This record gives sequence, C-alpha cells and structure tokens, in this order.
Amino acid sequence: MKRFQDCNKLEKIWRYRWYILIPFQWVWYSSIIPLKIYQDKLENNEIIHTDECHIIRGRLLWKILKGNIQSNMNWYYTFEEVKETIDKLKNK
Repeated sequence: MKRFQDCNKLEKIWRYRWYILIPFQWVWYSSIIPLKIYQDKLENNEIIHTDECHIIRGRLLWKILKGNIQSNMNWYYTFEEVKETIDKLKNK
C-alpha cells in the first residue's frame, strides 16, 4: 500500500473516510468504556504487571485516536522529510 503523501486526490479522499470514526470512538472511550493504560514495574530486570492504570480522556484521547487513524491511512513522514522541515524552520 502506498503511503498517504504519494497518493492521488481520489485515493486521499477515500482514506480520509477514517476520520469519520474519531468522534464516535472518542465518545465511546470517554463515556462508555474508558481507555486504560496499565502501569508495569521493572524489578530485578523482570517486568511485573500491576493493576495500577491511568484512564485516558479529553484532548489526549483525541490525539491518540487521531494517531491511530493516521496509522490506518498509512500516513507517515520519512526521516529526510522531517529533517528538511526542521532545517527550514531553523533558517527562518
């Protein structure tokens, strides 16, 4: 599958359909079943699973869902593109 930036207009529009899911997922994880991230501990070079968790809500949840959708869309930047953008910002 081509990455998002290399697609033509029609393919991009088709892949943008994934954004429709974000509000529904956000309501689901905010109101019905919370998104939990469990905290594990490292003791003696062993990972110990605990029941301690953090519930993700609000803007952070929205950003995580958006990142997940962009992953589904195969939307990513290469190192060269990132470096080019940073160099442009430095030169301003």
